[in-house]
Amino acid sequence: MVAFNARTAIASLFACAVLFMVAVPSKNTLGHGLSTRASPVACGVAPRSVMVMAHKKGSGSTENGRDSNSKRLGLKVTHGKVVPEGSIIFRQRGQTVHPGKNVRVGKDYTLYAAKEGVVQFSNGAVNRGAKHKRIRKIAHIIPVEAVENVESA
Repeated sequence: MVAFNARTAIASLFACAVLFMVAVPSKNTLGHGLSTRASPVACGVAPRSVMVMAHKKGSGSTENGRDSNSKRLGLKVTHGKVVPEGSIIFRQRGQTVHPGKNVRVGKDYTLYAAKEGVVQFSNGAVNRGAKHKRIRKIAHIIPVEAVENVESA
């Protein structure tokens, strides 16, 4: 039974390739001005002029129409404001602003105050190695005790 199916498959290929040949005028002559090529309809391939119908109903574009919620990143407390211990100073993805004195980094790179004090931003070198010469933004907390001592003097 398997050999019979193989024979029929081979026979159909042979019929497609040899029996349904069509004479077409061509510049490449075979001595008589005609060349031969297989008919695409006979081989099961539709020509380009035949319209192909959809097999599923189109229901409009689904690529658009979705948006993510905003993450509300950025500066939360401005320069010179007094903040309590543990308050968030800056939310960020990656470390665009580096921690300075009395500032800690959360697991999502959020900067928060380690002590109560005044927020101060500055620019400076963070890692002072040979490969780290870039000037970066740094957030500091000046403790409240130091601010009170300066004001009373």
